[in-house]
Amino acid sequence: MQTDLLNIFFEESEEHLQSLNENVLTLEQNPADMDVVGEIFRSAHTFKGMSASMEFTEMADLTHKMENVLDEIRHGNIVVNAEIIDVIFECIDNLEKMVADVQQGGMGNIDVVATKQKLEALLNGNIEIPTEHIEQKTINNDDAVSHEVHITVEQQAILKAVRAIMCIEALQNVGEIQKTVPSIEEIEADAFGFEFTVFMDTDQSEEELKQVVLHVSEIEKVEVKQGHTSKEVVSKELGTQEAVQEDIQAATHVESTKEVSKQPASATPAKSTAKTKNGKVENRSIRVQLEKIERLMNMFEESVIERGRIDELAQAIQNKELIEHLNRLGDISKDIQNVLLNMRMVPIETVFNRFPRMVRMLAKDLGKKIDLQITGEDTEVDKIVIDEIGDPLVHLIRNAIDHGVETVEQRRDAGKNETGTITLEAFHSGNHVVIQITDDGNGIHKGKVLEKAIKNGVVTESEANKLTDREVFDLIFQPGFSTAEVVSDLSGRGVGLDVVKHTIHSLGGHLIIDSEEGKGSTFRIELPLTLSIIQSMLVQTNDKRYAFPLGNIVEAIRIKREDIQSLQGKDVLNYRNQIIEVKHLSTVF
Repeated sequence: MQTDLLNIFFEESEEHLQSLNENVLTLEQNPADMDVVGEIFRSAHTFKGMSASMEFTEMADLTHKMENVLDEIRHGNIVVNAEIIDVIFECIDNLEKMVADVQQGGMGNIDVVATKQKLEALLNGNIEIPTEHIEQKTINNDDAVSHEVHITVEQQAILKAVRAIMCIEALQNVGEIQKTVPSIEEIEADAFGFEFTVFMDTDQSEEELKQVVLHVSEIEKVEVKQGHTSKEVVSKELGTQEAVQEDIQAATHVESTKEVSKQPASATPAKSTAKTKNGKVENRSIRVQLEKIERLMNMFEESVIERGRIDELAQAIQNKELIEHLNRLGDISKDIQNVLLNMRMVPIETVFNRFPRMVRMLAKDLGKKIDLQITGEDTEVDKIVIDEIGDPLVHLIRNAIDHGVETVEQRRDAGKNETGTITLEAFHSGNHVVIQITDDGNGIHKGKVLEKAIKNGVVTESEANKLTDREVFDLIFQPGFSTAEVVSDLSGRGVGLDVVKHTIHSLGGHLIIDSEEGKGSTFRIELPLTLSIIQSMLVQTNDKRYAFPLGNIVEAIRIKREDIQSLQGKDVLNYRNQIIEVKHLSTVF
């Protein structure tokens, strides 16, 4: 199987599975919201089509059965309840496992018999769809005119069936589809050449319809012909319309690239925006592999080094004109650097989006009520941080659920709201990205932490008495440290928090804890804004140069040698009425 096809499948399946997770969580909160049901149905339908086109039959079959249940919900024949939500989540979990199996070289064949049986059980007792549903789909717009839209997909198009479905859904948004040739089923199964025709009713002009289709990438040609008025068509083909309409409503709802130009789709989004005819701002992006950006960054760094050498030569010969050009080149280099850094930046929502589902599941297992509030998910961070920060956040949130937030009874006895709150937020602060996890639970019991630390030999009793609150809280990151009295599946083994601290330090960040017993805790992670290029202050000692990252420098001052005093055998400086120890680099390095 072609690597390019698989990569596109993995990227788009991740998007649709994430969309399914988010929308099912929303549906759980608003069971009567049919718009959300429609979104879930479309994502499932698209995923089914993608799986079928890649010949992952088990994956497509499971999604098809889930789609049947969603279809019954759409038509009011099944009412959403907790049992249905759990089964749908079970389906999504299995689909994620199937995709993981494909990534490991398999065909996505895992045991999903039990899940399919649950879906079949939900479908028991189906009733016929009332005729009112068909009547509601007739066209009321007297201005609508029948059009025949003939579309040709580019010969080199990857996943041409997906492109075709994207075109059909785009047309569905501006009118009503009567039928397609070949049929929707044949298009989904990739059982067509590179051309297909859509018969539809719309009040859009021929040129407007062309532009609607051309917003989908890898489309070679669009031809539009005008037919009869919509009323004539509807009266003749109402039955056909109903059948096709059901499939079209399930057409792909793809949030990926939409381009007017015919450039091939390529993989990390590089975004721009354009206004459509209705005035809405539309995302336009291509995907670029991170390795290509890394290579470009390395080439840029080499160019900066070479420019520095030329700059030294220019200063040596004192050529003013050359120096001016080099200064201008330096400004351009800074602009290029900023663009390259921005290309590496990704919204942290790609990490945050996994947690609502996790919190729901763990809270349910522990019999707790927890509300997860997320803010700042649009905060952009370096792609390397995105790849590494997920597991540490999982540990911290699980810790907040298990150790932080109390049970319903405990919260009630403490006079708190029965539902605990965990807040996950991200924001920029100077040259850093800050991620905070805050809960309104028990807080950290300092006495228990110190007692355990002394017992484990981490600190002595005399040392423990001198520790500040933050130093006490920092003890929980010692390997094997746990204050839990009972070992559970979630925590209590002392594994995890030491790894959290190590990972954050490896990213050049640090972790701060604030906690108040009975009120809750805040875990604050501070990370560098970017890990690829770090601005530094250069210093020299013993003929060697050292670089200090600017993000770690609070203030730089000049002092005189006579300002340095000796106190208890150490060099110190009295600065703003504060005694600061002085370190000489020659003795440190």
